[in-house]
Amino acid sequence: MIEVIILGSTGSIGTNTLSVISHLKAGYRVFGIAGYGNVTALAQQARQYRPKYVVVLQPRAVERLKGMLPGTKVLGGIEGMMQMVNDARADVLVAALRGVVGLAPTMRALAKGMRVCLATKEILVSYGELISRYLGPNRLAIIPVDSEHSAIHQCIFGRDYRTIKNLYLTSSGGPFFGRKARVRQARINDVLKHPTWKMGKKITVDSATLMNKGLEVIEASRLFGFPEDRIRVLIHPQSIVHSLVEFVDHSLLGQFSVPDMRLPIQYALTFPKRTAGLTKACDLTRIRRLEFYEPDFEAFPCLTLAYEALRTGGTMPAVLNSANETAVNLFLEGRIKFSRIPLLIAKTMGRHRPKQGPNLEEIRAAEDWAQGSVRGIVC
Repeated sequence: MIEVIILGSTGSIGTNTLSVISHLKAGYRVFGIAGYGNVTALAQQARQYRPKYVVVLQPRAVERLKGMLPGTKVLGGIEGMMQMVNDARADVLVAALRGVVGLAPTMRALAKGMRVCLATKEILVSYGELISRYLGPNRLAIIPVDSEHSAIHQCIFGRDYRTIKNLYLTSSGGPFFGRKARVRQARINDVLKHPTWKMGKKITVDSATLMNKGLEVIEASRLFGFPEDRIRVLIHPQSIVHSLVEFVDHSLLGQFSVPDMRLPIQYALTFPKRTAGLTKACDLTRIRRLEFYEPDFEAFPCLTLAYEALRTGGTMPAVLNSANETAVNLFLEGRIKFSRIPLLIAKTMGRHRPKQGPNLEEIRAAEDWAQGSVRGIVC
């Protein structure tokens, strides 16, 4: 019996993970779940899957949840997540909480030898150097859940890295692909109309600026150990080829599937095995056309900023990530225009003196500084 902890069980990745576990049936059990503050959803999940632990990040919701779940161990906050992981004999942790709030329990899970199915790219973007030093050569302890990184993992697992020339991350292009003239006048409703995926507001904005793809470039470098000049981005509007690997003989190997997050989730849970899945078959005769384009770095400067942050290293990726998150929140609050997001990030990065080989406290200090810098510029 493989026991699973899900951090972020009420979000889209979390609910899809529970759906996959239900599909897998025998052999998988939910040991613990954690969510921000949706008490009703957490209680419903707890009644259905009967985990030993339920954690709600909003401490004020703990007592209410305890009243709804008599006999279940209900905990609160990051301390509650840490206690759940420390007490667990679970095998797998799915890290799907937004941002870096799940960093400490994720690192604790790695220290205990648990497999981490990582769906939160910010952890590797901001703290990737630290986690890489922490992991050493045991990179298989982290299995990515992002569709693009899952695709690369599927293409290169078991292969000699010396035979690999480049990694290609594909992107739908977001709502402004081929419509760059609309970027400057973009309103919130325009930005949140993603052509392929239904996601949260923050990640949808990141897809519109292509920052999401920039963060994925950094994440791919952390996961697979490739430098920025060997990780490339292709715009692929059909979202069928989720990533490609180019070998030294110039052959390409790609992973094709319909857009459905349940596939990379199931791959991460069952790795290295495969089993029948929930997703529809990929019928290429119906798709008929697969297109690929170079990204427009001039129209979408966030992608350039991400490459620059990765090349600089140290605390710069954390500053990029924190500045971007702050700027996106300001946009969603209606305080800045969409076109100002990359300008604020660039100005903040230009002011930062990166610390190489940073420790945990130095990374957190850089994040706080970047947040204050962006808000200071706006004010």
